[in-house]
Amino acid sequence: MVTRALGFAAGAAGAVGAFAFVLAVLGVSLHVLLVPAYTRVLVLAVGAPELAGLPSEETLVLAEQVRAHVAGEPNVELPGTLPDGRAAFGERAVAHLDDVRDVIARARLAMWVAIAIAVAWVTWGLTGLQARRMRALARSMRWAALALAGPLGVAALAMIADFDRAFTIFHALFFEGDTWLFPLGELLIELFPLPFWIVSGASWGALVALGAVILGVTARQVRARVGTGDASQV
Repeated sequence: MVTRALGFAAGAAGAVGAFAFVLAVLGVSLHVLLVPAYTRVLVLAVGAPELAGLPSEETLVLAEQVRAHVAGEPNVELPGTLPDGRAAFGERAVAHLDDVRDVIARARLAMWVAIAIAVAWVTWGLTGLQARRMRALARSMRWAALALAGPLGVAALAMIADFDRAFTIFHALFFEGDTWLFPLGELLIELFPLPFWIVSGASWGALVALGAVILGVTARQVRARVGTGDASQV
């Protein structure tokens, strides 16, 4: 009975560790895309200045304001009008960006909690280089790698088959109704057109895939150390 209870506890701990690895990879990958340089380069690459009919520097300033707002940076104001008198960000656009900011804030909190749990799990797994602990750590890393790779492959196929539908389903998970839909000619759409999101989705997927590979390779390395007798059998 005691052995069974210990085995169940170890399995549960491993599952928690694997889940923490998954959330950490997803969160870190997302936040890489929130760095200012990424937005700056991609906004220019997708032709946002031409779409918005604005000079490149003014376009970059507006895009950076949006990025900073959704990233939760302080003292960011979204202008209601452009210098030439055209509408900039209306109430509906600001409300949607507020929703995005809230989603990212929750994701950031989950990421940091996951990182803390993952670090604690790795520390426990490697302390004393005990074979039992190292096997448990390697197993949870392998579970996490598989958990990331499977849905990632499905999502990639879905986007290739019908990007618009996949994009809609993704937004439906986080936003109510059609609050994220805007008509052509809206500044927010011109700053961040569909190609921006296609590239961003592919970039996020590539970063998540890299995280899965790193977890899988690390799991093999940890298991190899156990196999070569580089660990205590306690």
